[in-house]
Amino acid sequence: MVLRNVIVSALVVLGLVYGGDYVWARHRMAGATPAALGSVTVHREIDIPRKDGRVEMDFEPAEAVSCVRSIFPHFGYPACWYVARHATVQE
Repeated sequence: MVLRNVIVSALVVLGLVYGGDYVWARHRMAGATPAALGSVTVHREIDIPRKDGRVEMDFEPAEAVSCVRSIFPHFGYPACWYVARHATVQE
């Protein structure tokens, strides 16, 4: 009984945080210049295995990725804090 109440309470709090984050991001998007959107430069690194066992690294030009300044991803954009932490992508 207590465990069920804790789980339900946690889900309600998570839902309220997500809903509040969405409303705040929507409010910031409503302005003339969308303050909710940001941009992070991402570097892509491609690792190409060679026949002799070594790995050749190829770097693509950096590109700007649009993101939303919020806790969770919204409007089809990832969260800026997440993109900034993963600014170097290995493929």
